[in-house]
Amino acid sequence: MDRYAFIGDRTRNCNCLQRNISMPAKIAIGLLVVLAISTASGGAEPIAKIPDADFDRLLKAIKPQPDESPWREIPWLTDVTEARRKASAEDKPIVILTAADGSPLSRT
Repeated sequence: MDRYAFIGDRTRNCNCLQRNISMPAKIAIGLLVVLAISTASGGAEPIAKIPDADFDRLLKAIKPQPDESPWREIPWLTDVTEARRKASAEDKPIVILTAADGSPLSRT
């Protein structure tokens, strides 16, 4: 009786049993379902090779273009003291980027 939680007397009239299944068991069941679905659809066709004539054109299309990311040409500084000195010498403002969980320049 401890593995089942009955909800009042209504459980006799409907199938309202709730089994207390542990989280690892739920994860295992979920993984088994995903595995079963992925193996059932295993007859996928292999990916076609890109023809050599199209390769250069496609490579040029997906590579960043020269004027696409002008922010990459800005000489960003990561040292605040150095940035203050440079901004003061050039009479320019400072832009400081921050992130809640670390550096905005890379993943933490």
